Amino acid sequence: MILTSTLFTNLNPYELNKNSKSLQVLVDKIKLESYQELYELETDENASLQDDLKAVLEVLGEKDQTLSHLRYLWMTLILSLAVEPTLEYYDPSNSLPKIIIKLLEEFLQKIISSSGKTINIIPNQLDQLINEIFKSHESYFHKQGANFQEISEALDVFYNAIKVIKYDQAVESILEILYDCLEGYAIFPGSYGRRELFDWWLEDVVPASYKLRPPKSFYVVEGLENKEEIKLRQTRLLKKISDEIWLYLSESNKHNNYIFSTPGKINGGSFKKSVKILDREYHSKSPQLVYS
Repeated sequence: MILTSTLFTNLNPYELNKNSKSLQVLVDKIKLESYQELYELETDENASLQDDLKAVLEVLGEKDQTLSHLRYLWMTLILSLAVEPTLEYYDPSNSLPKIIIKLLEEFLQKIISSSGKTINIIPNQLDQLINEIFKSHESYFHKQGANFQEISEALDVFYNAIKVIKYDQAVESILEILYDCLEGYAIFPGSYGRRELFDWWLEDVVPASYKLRPPKSFYVVEGLENKEEIKLRQTRLLKKISDEIWLYLSESNKHNNYIFSTPGKINGGSFKKSVKILDREYHSKSPQLVYS
């Protein structure tokens, strides 16, 4: 896969660190809503969680497209890290989450530092990862006693995380990730605590994604023995990547006041054909697409 990034438009990185007024107005409005999808007792039948999620992603995409892509990738990385403990718990030997998280990390760094040069990713790397996710999905389905919905929706998060790498699939793929996390079982099963998880996304993850910063707190489900260790590990990783991004932006601004303006293009070598992963055991959402 080849991605070509083109520079630049003027942007002061210190402006990026300020709060977006339009985003804050939207967040304040959404805070007051109650949603049936989050199992809240008193809900407004006119409130649509899906519509409000889309509205937030639209605000994150208001600026030039490469900056928007960076924000989408950053949100995807945070959510992927929040889902990683699910697969660690049910299958500690599954290396896919760490591989895909590392891919997101490297891709973010390559975009921010490419300076208009071509970004190369090993041919068929994304296809291979997607095929591995498909194989894992099938193996868990046939394994007796497996918590299939939790595992399947966690795998779906990582599948869609790969798709976010392609800009024109980013918004749709993040919406699928948010479904798996906020309404599905990717982070935890059951209905209790859904609003708390949503508030963390809205009040911590969204502003952090806008500024390319770590969230103020990192969400880890209650009950895990190594909860604090997970929090520390994920927060350190996000801080490391964020610091690298901001160092590059600051150095770039000193020299030419530039930042990326247009997203790279991915050639036809990846994401070529689509087949469906059948939702064989539960029907909580429409079938997913697997690219191979």
